[in-house]
Amino acid sequence: MRNTMKTTPSATAIAGRPRDRRIDEAIIAATRELLVSQGYSGLSLTAVAANAGTSTPALYRRWPTKAHLVHEAAFPVDPGAKLTSSGDLRSDLLALVAGGAALFSDPVVRAALPGLIGDLSQHPELHEQLMSRLWGSQIDAVQELLDHAAEQGLAKPGVQARHLLSLIGGTALLSVVTPSAAELDASWVEAITEIVLEGIAP
Repeated sequence: MRNTMKTTPSATAIAGRPRDRRIDEAIIAATRELLVSQGYSGLSLTAVAANAGTSTPALYRRWPTKAHLVHEAAFPVDPGAKLTSSGDLRSDLLALVAGGAALFSDPVVRAALPGLIGDLSQHPELHEQLMSRLWGSQIDAVQELLDHAAEQGLAKPGVQARHLLSLIGGTALLSVVTPSAAELDASWVEAITEIVLEGIAP
């Protein structure tokens, strides 16, 4: 007897379908827009889904919490071009500090950070991802720059790129989240660069 039962996609097949990048991009764009207008505490995933033209369940299938979504919306996978050495240590460090200032001056980042920092304690894996997104593409290039400067007698030997990047990022972060936040303008970049140069000088 011929089998006339209808077949349906298996659960595995459904789960294995690729995500629709158009929905992802719409959700990220809506999150960035609402962060600036509502702030982290005022951001609701229901509003994000509505603004993105999708459903809340579709959003949760992609990001399990608001912190995960905001983390991805505020900090792109590739934060920018890798540092390339110009041959002038001060110019290279100036470019590095300016890059950090540009990142933390982004209105989306400024809106996201205060609430996101609080939620990171509940999601340790996000902290690691955040550090990777912020500096992961830069560490090797910065370490090479520091090692070369040390060989030339322009920097102390053994200075670690991760420490230098933490110093720059931490200073920018503090400037952004404190009530009397300083503008990360050209004078700030110059001042921090001079402090860094003084700190690594032999």
